Amino acid sequence: MQNKLMGIVLMVLVMACGTSNKNEVKKTEIKSSDKAANVHPGQLVYQRHCMVCHQRDAGGMPGVYPPLVNNKTVSGDDKKLIGILLNGMSGEIKVNGEVYNGVMASYRNLSDDEIASVLNYVRANFENTGSEILGADVKALR
Repeated sequence: MQNKLMGIVLMVLVMACGTSNKNEVKKTEIKSSDKAANVHPGQLVYQRHCMVCHQRDAGGMPGVYPPLVNNKTVSGDDKKLIGILLNGMSGEIKVNGEVYNGVMASYRNLSDDEIASVLNYVRANFENTGSEILGADVKALR
């Protein structure tokens, strides 16, 4: 008799917990979709392709990957910046007084709009400036 009672109590607890967790997942899904709607498309590209080297805060990795924060190249000539994403780069460079010697892969596989979007995201954030880059600008240099 006591075993049956314990079994029923356990079953009620499992059902109650299961229901609670389902509600929590639904709430989380709604919150996630709300956040996704407010995320700059360039931020998503940055998170997928750039963040691993340049880091979440765009601070880079000392000696290997330069920071994108307050970066003259990011804020500078549109064509040069687009060219870096299309063609990649390697060799020694100096950014904000520090020398870096890493390799950046080409991101030619991204669409023109994805490249423009991520460049606009980096320019609008991380203490950078610059005119808006359009997908057509990328296409012209591809």
